[in-house]
Amino acid sequence: MISGRRVVIQTATGPVKGVTGKRAVHLMDEADRKKVPEIHEIWIDIGARSKKEALERVSIGDVATYDHEFELIHGSIGASRAFDNKVGAYIVGETLIRLSAVRKKLAAKVVAVATAQEEIGVRGATTSAYAVNPHIAVAVDVGHATDHPDCDNRKYGETKLGGGPIICRGPNINPKIYQRLLKAAKKLRIPYQLEADPRPTGTDARAIQMGRGGVATGLVSVPLRYMHTPSEMVDLEDVERCVQLFVEFALALEKRDYAHW
Repeated sequence: MISGRRVVIQTATGPVKGVTGKRAVHLMDEADRKKVPEIHEIWIDIGARSKKEALERVSIGDVATYDHEFELIHGSIGASRAFDNKVGAYIVGETLIRLSAVRKKLAAKVVAVATAQEEIGVRGATTSAYAVNPHIAVAVDVGHATDHPDCDNRKYGETKLGGGPIICRGPNINPKIYQRLLKAAKKLRIPYQLEADPRPTGTDARAIQMGRGGVATGLVSVPLRYMHTPSEMVDLEDVERCVQLFVEFALALEKRDYAHW
């Protein structure tokens, strides 16, 4: 998925455009055509004529991102790079904004956190859970929408874009949190989907669950197609329903809940 992609390199003097290079298929033998290039065999072409010119424009360690911005594909279905997990960051931020307007109705202190480095060891969630030290928590991430041609629903479950938030249940999900999320979805009369996960999830929830002395943790996922590709797809209606679900969940909390969770 890397070769032939347009990228933007973020430098101290501004963005630099580039293209990930690859030798033309005409210049490859049969073995080369089947080979997946390793990292040290990949380069970014910024149109520099020499190494000296390249180092004048970019510095070692500058970050490059795919040049794939947000676009509505059809109706409320959009495509973008890194919906995983920009939509999660949006959801917790928007939830906080909406709750601030009705904060007098809240029985709980609500903290929204956008974590870093989830993919390489849930590091941000580990430090955030320690710092916040919550009684209860709900993580939000993306989940696999399996409504495309080559995904076996018998193996990967049946979830779809537009089907509403995916509420997780399993031995690593607090059952009371799960029930409260389910109750909130039903009260709002929004569509929702269920995911059963027998192991610690591949999300920040697994770190939050074990924060300090343990945290009663739930998980809500936004259905997403083509995870970890440059053009992920979500239905913005699902994103909005997740915000509504989080708002309702927070408003329904009572002070006496803390002692029982």
